[in-house]
Amino acid sequence: MQQFRLDSQTGYYLAEPLDTWLTAGQHDFAIPEAGGSSARVFLYKHASGKTPFSRDPAFKVMRHDKISYAKPLFIEEYNILANLRGVDNLTPMLQAGFLKTDPNTTWPSEIAPLTKQMEKQGEGVNIKGDMAVFEIDETEDVLAQFEERIQDGWLPFLVLERRWEDNLYLLCDAGYTRGNFVRNLSMKQVLDISVQICTLLEEAHSRGASFLDHKLLHYYWNEFRQKVIIIDWNIGHWQPNNFSPEVQQADMVQLSSRALHHIFTGRQAPGSVAVGPNRPEDIANSPTHYKASYSFDVQNRLNEHEIQFLEKALDGQFKTPSEMKAALQALQSKRL
Repeated sequence: MQQFRLDSQTGYYLAEPLDTWLTAGQHDFAIPEAGGSSARVFLYKHASGKTPFSRDPAFKVMRHDKISYAKPLFIEEYNILANLRGVDNLTPMLQAGFLKTDPNTTWPSEIAPLTKQMEKQGEGVNIKGDMAVFEIDETEDVLAQFEERIQDGWLPFLVLERRWEDNLYLLCDAGYTRGNFVRNLSMKQVLDISVQICTLLEEAHSRGASFLDHKLLHYYWNEFRQKVIIIDWNIGHWQPNNFSPEVQQADMVQLSSRALHHIFTGRQAPGSVAVGPNRPEDIANSPTHYKASYSFDVQNRLNEHEIQFLEKALDGQFKTPSEMKAALQALQSKRL
């Protein structure tokens, strides 16, 4: 464990927010990301411009006003990311620790960065405090100190690799792309993305981790490598000793109704958990069966076998990632 001072004049500091809006871009509106119900996320930089990271990472810190709610979510994410270390298609945790902000600290407002001035207002550069920083192989120490540190006014945080790739929401959402999503990814790519997600879930489930929060905002697409990457596991569960078939199937239904239906059709399945700062109970109380919805363009895009697959997935008929992966690979072979 190392101790540092968070201070934009002399050391590490929090720059622009990464969780409030995905982009204002060249559009006349911004797209709200899941402005995390349990955490704030900022770009993590150093005053010298030098860090041990290949690029400036993301700093995910517990909300100071949602501590009771956020505690179990952070514990789950610490456990999951520490135990899935080295798994492909996963955004890795680089460090973890605790931040104790100076007295009278005011956190920046969560506003869309539509102008440079508004972007400045959302930065965390004025936040100062003390940090206790742990490496990944010290995660057990983080968990051991968790309750005591919080009682003493410290906020848990994770340092995560920052995603720079295209968010799949921006490529695949029918509303955001104004219907052009069918041109952004071919069905061959959609099927490949789906297989990659199932491969990741195969490994996660085998170790005892479920993801559950499958909104498309949590998925990124590396066009050059043709690789999908996932973020944000804090609504997932770490249950290595009692990972039940029911939890596994629930993860597959959430994947089907949200991420898969979205990349296949441009929208989530009707009645699925809305895109936004979802809470665990939103997902726990959601339906276990869904119906697909297809626009005219989508009906022309999907063949009958892909439509049958999606309807089967939405009905909860795939119990495991391996089952779904095999069905997807069969669809892939028909697209070659």
